[in-house]
Amino acid sequence: MAMADNRQRYMPLPDDRLPPRGQPLAYPEAVLLVNPIEPDLKGEVDDKYQYSCDNKDSRVHGWICADPPVGLWQITPSNEFRSGGPVKQNLTSHVGPTTLAVFLSAHYSGDDLVPKFAAGEYWKKVFGPVFMYVNSEYAGNDPLISLWEDAKIQMMIEVQSWPYSFPASEDFPKSDQRGDVSGRLLIRDGYISDDYISANGAYVGLAPPGDVGSWQRECKDYQFWTTTDEDGYFSINDIRTGDYMHG
Repeated sequence: MAMADNRQRYMPLPDDRLPPRGQPLAYPEAVLLVNPIEPDLKGEVDDKYQYSCDNKDSRVHGWICADPPVGLWQITPSNEFRSGGPVKQNLTSHVGPTTLAVFLSAHYSGDDLVPKFAAGEYWKKVFGPVFMYVNSEYAGNDPLISLWEDAKIQMMIEVQSWPYSFPASEDFPKSDQRGDVSGRLLIRDGYISDDYISANGAYVGLAPPGDVGSWQRECKDYQFWTTTDEDGYFSINDIRTGDYMHG
């Protein structure tokens, strides 16, 4: 299973999680591998929550098979439809092999991220699309490296292709129906300098209007985020029509 350059591992099998090979721990998702089929995994704990990832980092994740050398990937080109903003954690993949497309989740936050509706309230939202990708490798190359690197390349292609042009729904606006916002973020901190300081690597986003920090609990509409460059400049592209506050 691979979800980042530094988060890849051979996974236990489903049978390894069942007694007597696996010993359930404090909650059902966590299992101690007592006698796994792959001996090197003995003594480890498997828990799907170990493979969680911030929305901002969850662009591509999936599985690699060495024989035959085949990869199966889920690519999420945009997080505009995900709730909770860029630092909201969500599940990715886990033993099965399972890969998850999580659009709406209360994990790690609880009831705050459960949408609530008044009687008769009208609501609709477009989730996705996400891109499922299968790749293969010629004999001789290391599939654990080459298939992951190829999946990352395909991920960048899909990100650059967003918003997709094929959805026929009027609820999914095309690129020429969307807007852009650009600017520069400067910080004034008298303890460091009398001049404005460029905000390097800051997150800048648009979210539905609300109280300070409400974007972290927002779960009914769309959000758009980016980061500033070393001089504090930013650009948020392909924004759906709507009312937003900046954060």
